[in-house]
Amino acid sequence: MSDLRHPPGRRNRVVAIATALTLGGTALLGAAAAAPAVAAPSGATIDTVDYVADTYGVDDSVIETVTFERFEWLLGQQGRFAFLIGGALDERTEATIATIDAEAKKAGVEQVFVFDPKLDGESLDIRTTTNPDVAPLWPRLVTNALSKDTQTPFDGTDDPYFFVYDVSHTEGGVEDRIVSALTAPVTSAQLAEPAALETYRAEVAAVFATAGELTTSSQFAFTSDAVNAKHLRDYKGADAYGGATILSDEDADWRVQTVTYPELVHLLESDGDFVLLFGGTWCHNTRAVLKHVNEEAVENDVEKVYFFDLRLDGASSNDLHIRDTNSEFADFYGDLVTTYLPNLVTQYVPGVSGQVDFFPGGDRSQPLATAKKLQVPYLLEIERGRVVDGKAAPVVRQWIHDNGDGTYKEYMTEWWYVIDKPGRYESRPDPAGLAAQLAFADEAITALDTFFGAIGEGTTPEPTTPPTTPPATTPPTPGQKPSEVLGSVAVTGDLRPGGKVTVTGSGLAEGTGGFTVEIRSTPQTLGTVSTDADGAFTFSATIPAAIPAGAHTIAVTIDGVTVASTPVTLTAAATANVSSAGLADTGAGFTGPLTWAAISLLVAAAAAITIARVRARSAA
Repeated sequence: MSDLRHPPGRRNRVVAIATALTLGGTALLGAAAAAPAVAAPSGATIDTVDYVADTYGVDDSVIETVTFERFEWLLGQQGRFAFLIGGALDERTEATIATIDAEAKKAGVEQVFVFDPKLDGESLDIRTTTNPDVAPLWPRLVTNALSKDTQTPFDGTDDPYFFVYDVSHTEGGVEDRIVSALTAPVTSAQLAEPAALETYRAEVAAVFATAGELTTSSQFAFTSDAVNAKHLRDYKGADAYGGATILSDEDADWRVQTVTYPELVHLLESDGDFVLLFGGTWCHNTRAVLKHVNEEAVENDVEKVYFFDLRLDGASSNDLHIRDTNSEFADFYGDLVTTYLPNLVTQYVPGVSGQVDFFPGGDRSQPLATAKKLQVPYLLEIERGRVVDGKAAPVVRQWIHDNGDGTYKEYMTEWWYVIDKPGRYESRPDPAGLAAQLAFADEAITALDTFFGAIGEGTTPEPTTPPTTPPATTPPTPGQKPSEVLGSVAVTGDLRPGGKVTVTGSGLAEGTGGFTVEIRSTPQTLGTVSTDADGAFTFSATIPAAIPAGAHTIAVTIDGVTVASTPVTLTAAATANVSSAGLADTGAGFTGPLTWAAISLLVAAAAAITIARVRARSAA
């Protein structure tokens, strides 16, 4: 059986998971080696873990892991930073990290950032992958930052693995961003020799000495800059949408800590009681509550809320979004949720309104498995090894609205509603609609207070009282996910193979990125777009020249769900210049929020189509 179908790291992860599953129902999560939890601060009820100490055996280190998003951000910041490239499965990192940490402390260095190009810690290496969505990431880092050096540039031949970087440093008027570096291969066997170890210590010390004083950068500096920049980009600082910023210096006591995928797995395999938040700075719904999540953590003595982004680059809705069935790496999500979070509840109902289908361990020779599909922001308290009624129940509590009938609604609101601003209702007044949105936002923030007030108690709070059903004229329903907001799309221009067209969408989820525009029947992507504050977009595209003339469909999708479509007829005549406009997939006008039953049918149909597409891809 070809190793290309079973990347070594992904196979190993599945073997570990399978081992855990075979050791008995109540020991579902107890089979993996547990890392000890770090005692929480006095008066706190929630634990923390030390990933670097548990993984590398380096206690009280100055080493700090960074996600791809934060690494790329740091490379663009003013200052002088120390970086180590590698991870737990990298022999050179294993051999050198303790020495680098020790010499950093001697030199008075407070931070050395470590970035693992293997985004899952095992097999998805952005330097070597051929996946078209992931492969551009490393060249982007190299082109925009790491190659801009006169002596030790990243060029694929003898790249530095430990270096000090300064975006503004020059040499003779030429960019020289890598101030000092080490490039030579190093192994644990080499450093076992006392003389070799001493020589290596001197080399590391020289990197720090040559660099001079280094800069520190906090999680808050990164998160606040990313959140504020994206909010400003999407809503232009309009007062109706909450102004230009969300986070300010008053939030500097920052407890929300971004983690990488390997850190997330380590957390879930560790003994202790932890708070975990799924979300991303790209997500307007996450940005809406991030400030309040942090305030609650401070108020309740929670030292860390672990923050994981299911988009591994912190941005993209393609294969890097591991929570989606269509992702090549959906197993990263599916294996994690089915193994470590078996008792979570979600708004999506598997088999009814949506789920994530994946090949366990990425092994496409195996039958598809199914995982519950969470939406962000998604906050939960977890405790490994917890058992309820003889079943593994590591999810202690969740921040989610219980509808009281066995279904749930996740808290997806907006920043402007949280702070009592009108958003889209300023230009399109609808008092009842605005009141419903504000009430849902208030409920979400109150539920945060309830969640944090109860953590550590080991019991799940009573379900939140369902809110009053919004008036039927309210578009969209508070908390609705982008894939539930159905709009319309129109196409104008030269409707023939190779022709230039303009695609316009309206009535979609407001201020949301990640929409894909396709031409069908055999789907081909025309482009990806983001909606503005009114849920609209306009972009130009070229009809693929290979598309045959005849009847086709232009469709807008997000998260694998079609939210708008219109039929078009392509003609081979060069004079074709007509327009077409259509409504959402219902085949009729859409003038208000769909009933939950209708939404369920639509999403279930889309899910069936998505599964078929995945199976077709796996057989290709």
